Amino acid sequence: MKTHHVSFSRRAFLGGTLVAGAALIIPLRLPTAWAREEEDPLLSHAYIRIDTSGQVTFLLPTSEMGQGTHTGQAQILAEELGADWSRITVGMPNQLSDDYRIPFIGQMRSVGSFGIRFWHDPLRRAAAQAREMLTQAAAERLDVAAAALHAENGFIVHADSGRRIPFGDLVEDAMALPMPEEPTLRPDSERTLTGRKVARLDTPAKVTGKAVYGIDVEREGMLYGAVRLAPVFSADVETFDESSVSGIPGVVAVVRVPRGVVVVADSWWQAKQAANALEITFTRTPADTLSTDEINAMLREGLDRTDVPVTTLLGEAEATLSDDGQVVEAEYSVPLLTHASMEPINCTAESTEERTELWIGTQGQDVVRMTLENAMQIPADRFFINTTYLGGGFGRKTHGEIALQAALASRAVDGRPVKVLWAREDDVQQGQYRQTMMCRFRAVLNEAGQITGMRIRVAGPQMGREYGIDPEQRAQSTGNLANFDPFSLGGLSDMRYAIPNFVVDHAVVDLPIPLCPWRSIAHSFNGFFFESFMDECAAAAGRDPLEFRRSHCTDQARMLAVLDRVAEMSHWQEPAAEGISRGLAVVESYGSYVAQVVEARADDEGIQVERVHAAIDCGRAINPGQVEAQLQGAVIDALGAAMGQKVTIRDGHAEQSNFHDYPLLRIGEAPEVAVSIVDIGSPLGGVGEPGIPPLAPALANALFAATQQRIRHLPLADHVQG
Repeated sequence: MKTHHVSFSRRAFLGGTLVAGAALIIPLRLPTAWAREEEDPLLSHAYIRIDTSGQVTFLLPTSEMGQGTHTGQAQILAEELGADWSRITVGMPNQLSDDYRIPFIGQMRSVGSFGIRFWHDPLRRAAAQAREMLTQAAAERLDVAAAALHAENGFIVHADSGRRIPFGDLVEDAMALPMPEEPTLRPDSERTLTGRKVARLDTPAKVTGKAVYGIDVEREGMLYGAVRLAPVFSADVETFDESSVSGIPGVVAVVRVPRGVVVVADSWWQAKQAANALEITFTRTPADTLSTDEINAMLREGLDRTDVPVTTLLGEAEATLSDDGQVVEAEYSVPLLTHASMEPINCTAESTEERTELWIGTQGQDVVRMTLENAMQIPADRFFINTTYLGGGFGRKTHGEIALQAALASRAVDGRPVKVLWAREDDVQQGQYRQTMMCRFRAVLNEAGQITGMRIRVAGPQMGREYGIDPEQRAQSTGNLANFDPFSLGGLSDMRYAIPNFVVDHAVVDLPIPLCPWRSIAHSFNGFFFESFMDECAAAAGRDPLEFRRSHCTDQARMLAVLDRVAEMSHWQEPAAEGISRGLAVVESYGSYVAQVVEARADDEGIQVERVHAAIDCGRAINPGQVEAQLQGAVIDALGAAMGQKVTIRDGHAEQSNFHDYPLLRIGEAPEVAVSIVDIGSPLGGVGEPGIPPLAPALANALFAATQQRIRHLPLADHVQG
């Protein structure tokens, strides 16, 4: 089987099928659960195509960022269709349509761990439609009942006679048949490809170096661009002197872009040296003196505000303020984080008035399109985007600033291809960040050690507006009272524990800093806040952390299942090994439940996480091997952030610049990660992000077990030497 990026033109519908040459094309439909009455459920630009050679191609707008989405999607398709696994090609569109969108986001993005759970049902349904049409065509040719035939390995087979017809030979006959509206899906007993480990489709190309990432793109006559960006986030260019770099070899142009300039040269190194040497001044802004201390003071002020409307209310608000019981209070905070994708930010563009074409590793194709439409008035029919592999996304590569810079640079050199590449320092110091947040808790426990009331105040930015989310409208649609931003309150307002009286509100603190979703978004910090505080409540009640959580899991079968599994994996009820302390956390996010137990050693030399046990209920695991890999990667990602990563602000800009002061986890620091998949018949959930939230609280809880000291502010390096 192969996977690469292709594009097909849309043609007219005819007789229930889409005709593009001699090929059977089946458009995908929205899943019933996601469709809205006013929307056309037909996704005519996302489809399965079977040609007369028997080649099967499916076109979906999902980026491959290393999470294995394309492999899982191919498993779903091949299994339901009965296709030859070696004859399937994964494609992505290079011209965008309004069809390419997740409905409730309204845009084409690979975010929110939707790659499998959103596309599973449409893919399976379309594959079943194609299978039934091919089967009916074969039944008429063989003069047998369709029920006597079955599809396997790219053939329609008549078992009784041994006759078999390849898919390709049936395509033209199938094209003349009506497309069944309600195809019969294969029973679970015939689902033999999903639910088992399958090697990733992209692994051979990545091992041999044939995989093309954005940074690998080469075009004839290509030039290179390096950026010089305003150090203060809200500043822009005031003046620059192009003649100051005119004598540097290779320099072709200096191009003004938002927040800075791009220097275009014959090589990137020449461009970078010229960008560094360019005489440039930037505008002064009120944020020129902004610091982390000032930001923290703003957040603390938000915690104390008295005019914040309640977002979430369960039961009686007054009960959360009661002193009739044991009161537990705590405050938590997390810093700004950068994404540190291994592949630096880059884009290659060829742009003229007539046509703009990009080569970019992006997870936000529609964001890129809208950025260029708004800034350069490029119409959709003149815009083409080639999505390469991504060397990590983590939310950072949903933005379009690099595409705009590359397109403007290409226009400045008469449409020649220009690859604009950010240095690591550009991204760390002038890029996008996960928001910094503070959170204050108050809980009331009764004599039995049960939480009778909890009040949560969050202080920090409200990022959802940047992504078209109106907090008041979202509050109404989710059953909250007011001011609900899922980018800030996800994991708190929708927590799963049985707490009879529960209040959440959000003191919005606007910051002049560019913010961007970080892997698992709000759950990355709210998981730390909430599960750390649950441990504090358990300790205050004198109860075992596992037993305490279980007692608050009324009607939460999925949460109980992963808690019980991780307890079994870690031998929670038995004493830990000498010198080892254990901590527990469980978080629901993106449709999946994940429980983790961290085993850590804390001594004079510092902290060493030796083992992490992780249990996940993501519904039926399409590719268990990939689920395991994603959980392991998430643990390592989250551990690096919890241990030592932070971005601090001084004089209006980030102090950190590269991996020497923004440390990624090293191989010797990575723990053993054991993963168990819990299948109790749940709906499909996400996998790429849910492994992040439980790690930090489980680690902090393990350190409390070892030292009796609570870590309420990340990263741990600020508290522990070694």
